[in-house]
Formats: sequence, structure tokens, C-alpha cells
Amino acid sequence: MEMIPTLDLSHFIEGGEQQRRDFADGLLSSLIKTGFVKIINHGLDEKKLEEVFTWSKTFFHQSAEQKNEIANKPGPKPVRGYSGVSVEYVSRLVDDKTLKPIKDSKEHFDTGSANDWEFPNQWPASQEFQGFRPFMEALYEKGNSICLLLLQALEISLNLKPGSLEERSIPHAADLRLTHYPEISIEEMRSGLTSRIAPHSDWGIITLLFQDSTGGLEVENRACPGHFFPVEPNDITEMIVNAGDTLMRWTNGKVVSGIHQVMVPERLKKVDGVILPERYSIAHLFKAQRQVSIGPLSQFVTTEVPAKYPDMTALQYHRQVQNLLFN
Repeated sequence: MEMIPTLDLSHFIEGGEQQRRDFADGLLSSLIKTGFVKIINHGLDEKKLEEVFTWSKTFFHQSAEQKNEIANKPGPKPVRGYSGVSVEYVSRLVDDKTLKPIKDSKEHFDTGSANDWEFPNQWPASQEFQGFRPFMEALYEKGNSICLLLLQALEISLNLKPGSLEERSIPHAADLRLTHYPEISIEEMRSGLTSRIAPHSDWGIITLLFQDSTGGLEVENRACPGHFFPVEPNDITEMIVNAGDTLMRWTNGKVVSGIHQVMVPERLKKVDGVILPERYSIAHLFKAQRQVSIGPLSQFVTTEVPAKYPDMTALQYHRQVQNLLFN
């Protein structure tokens, strides 16, 4: 059963007023019901996405020494460069002190805006990565343009003034992340001490996600909290969008951020003694401008529904989350 609706972004880009409204309403409805939506015809074609995955494999297949030449320094700041396996503990983001931290068996490479002088990017310097930087910078800008279109649609469906969400995300503070999940035994995954990535929500506005054919992505079933259903990989160009904590805070809980995890692929859950194949994903984590408030917007606060979230800047929230991830 397909639980996440699929929408065609070309209807919003090229369609008339009614098609644009239908897309906007469908986007909001899906994010409210599931926290997720699938998007097609977004402007990133198969060739471009295959190139991203090729670059990702080239990067992660380097030696640990080579990757660590541009290692991120953990701390309360945006991630830049390479983060090794189990550096982050995403399970710490769950507000339950009785739970033991679960090790995340993943490594990732993160980049931000080419114009971010406060938190500059790190790039591999070897000859085989000639062309990697301009490719990633162009992909970053394309991801931003897609996210801005989706914010325009949400402004329509939420009956907000045009530009009211867009202006809160410029200049861009998004992160573009390449993630590699190394091979791992199914027994280690079943131990309860390791996952590919533990249940969590993203802390930005929205996230754009592309996955390879390996499988394992699961999202929480809101009709049955704590239970997850698989999001099987289909076409490489299928883009999965999830609502993040910032959108939830801005809308005062009208749109709730989507909880997701990466576990054993559905087809292997009943198989013993196997090694799970490596997995790759690409995520564009679209965030609010760092000094913008991520407290509830006035349109979503009433006497009957008071503000559910405190007023703080996007950077303050980011630092709060990063402290949990790394400490």
C-alpha cells in the first residue's frame, strides 16, 4: 500500500492557477497527514542523479586517512566536510533519558553555501576530485531553487503572504549531505545497539532526499505512533520530501515534522546470517536563515491555540541539536 502521495512539481511550475492551487493543497495535506510527500518532475534528471551517486561512491571509497584530511570538527555549528562512522548519535535527539544511545552506522560528507564565510566548506584536494566542487555547488543551488518553489506552494496552501516563508530562508543556510551506510551484518542490526540511522526528525524547514536501490528507509505511521512502514526505492529520480522541526515550529504544530529511520531492508528482515549491502543517499537539508526566529508565526497563534514552542533563532536551535548529536 502506497502511504505517501506523489505530486508532480511541473503542475506548479507550468500549470494554471487551479493546478498550482491543487499542487499546493496536496503538498500541505500530505505533510500534515504523513510528514512526507514524493515529488516527480522536479528538474533533476536521471543522468544528473547518477553522477551524484558516482561522486559519492568515489569519495567514500577513499581510505580513512584521505577522508579525514577534511574531517569535520564536531561541535555546535553546521557540519562541514567528512564525518566518520558513529561520530553522530541521532538517537540522542529523542526526548527519553531511559533510552540507551544507539550507534549510527553511517558516514557523511556535508557542504553548505559557497558564500558561507562564517562556516566555510572543506573539499578533497586530490586530482580525482577535479570537478567535484563545481558540481556540488551547482547541485546545492538547484536544491535551494526546488525548496523555494515548495515554500511558495506552502505559502499558498497556508494562506500566508507571498514571500513570508521564502524571506526567512535567505541567505541560504542549507546543507547538502552525501551519506554512505557501510556493509553491516544483520545480527549487529538486530542487537538493538546499532542502526543505520535511529528514529529522528530533521531540524530544518524541509528536506529533499534521494536514495539508491538498497532500501531500508522507514517512516513513522502517524495512525500508529512508534510503528514504521518502508519507503521502497523506485526510480532514482523520485524525490522524497519531509517536513522538519522549523516548519513545525513556524506553524505551531499544524505541520508536524516527519519521523524516519534507516533499518534492515524489508526483503531481508526475515533472513539470517546476511551482510546488508552498502547504501547511499543524498539529502538537501533546507534551513531557515540563521538569525531568523523559528518561534511560531503570529498567524498560527490564538487564544485557543497558544504558542507551543519558545522563540529562538535558527542558529540557536541548530547549536542545541548539535550538542545533543556529538556530546
